[in-house]
Amino acid sequence: LTSFRDLAAEVNVLVEAVEITQPVSPPEPGDESQAKAAKLSRRDLLTAPARLLRTPDEGARLAPAPTEQVTIDRPLHTAIRYGVSQALLGAVALSRGTTMAEVVAEEYGLPLPGQPVPIHAQCGADRYAGADKMIARRVDSLPHTLVDNIPEHLGEDGQVLARYARWLRERIPQLAGDAYAYRPTIHLDVHGALGRIYENDLGKILGYLYRLEAAVSPYPLRVESPVIMDTREAQIDAMQTLREYVRLRKMKVGLVADEWANTLDDIQAFIAAQAVDMIQIKMPDLGSVHNSIEAVLACKAERIGAFLGGSCAETDLSARVAVHIALATQPNMIMAKPGMGVDEGVTLVRNVMARTLAWIKVRNKETH
Repeated sequence: LTSFRDLAAEVNVLVEAVEITQPVSPPEPGDESQAKAAKLSRRDLLTAPARLLRTPDEGARLAPAPTEQVTIDRPLHTAIRYGVSQALLGAVALSRGTTMAEVVAEEYGLPLPGQPVPIHAQCGADRYAGADKMIARRVDSLPHTLVDNIPEHLGEDGQVLARYARWLRERIPQLAGDAYAYRPTIHLDVHGALGRIYENDLGKILGYLYRLEAAVSPYPLRVESPVIMDTREAQIDAMQTLREYVRLRKMKVGLVADEWANTLDDIQAFIAAQAVDMIQIKMPDLGSVHNSIEAVLACKAERIGAFLGGSCAETDLSARVAVHIALATQPNMIMAKPGMGVDEGVTLVRNVMARTLAWIKVRNKETH
């Protein structure tokens, strides 16, 4: 074991040889066979339409396109790089007798971890009971509910989600007491649904965001993935334009990138364009966890919000590693994971965070 950073980078570039089937490449320009095919006779030209119009029953069934077996080198599967890098980080920490958070801080030249990171919770379709749990636990950002059925979860005109946003505004002081003592950010992930119901009309989407902002006031609002475009470039352009509209209207809603921000390169492209206010860094998608570390630091360097996220389907081990990375890099918030039942993810993340900070504090006193 040397350093985690070196080992993770080494694993990240490993490749495996795999055999794939691919179409046979067309002949290069100037190829004799291509030249011969180009010299069609008058008879060939005159009979071509008839040949094309023949049905399979007439014996003119086209032959399948020729294929070939080739061996290529490709990176190790993303999940392998994710898991192995976590094991390496844990091993280096054990060899040094420190926490994983301290390893990351030391190797990236960061301050010794000394404070917790705000927690963002998520729930599935049980959005009312889930929100109650989050409010009762004083979660910093909520509720990241499921939106996979537009009529049920958002409404054809967005009225269902707007009504839910108003309910959240009223529910927070009901359960938490003084609304100004506990002021969570209301974070709504709409999975591109606004683009679908408004046909990607950014002006209409802006109008709906204004409705949502008014519905949750005085609480801050973030909206994740209001649209999902067909390419990364189109996604960046749409989010950048929408963000400019928000600023022109002097609105305060924060726009969050998720889809099309799946790799470190994607995240750097969103940062360079200043297209959003926050980026969800989906740790399993980035492969080796050193990429997630670099993504957080890249966001912070350009004053873009960093949301260290991931999936509700992760393991407790990857969630623990994420906590250590968050303590070292200090993103704006970390996702409570795994699960969508709220209690399990919030409990695990908070406990690991508190325990790690306690160990670091005790050890730091002993050595100084």
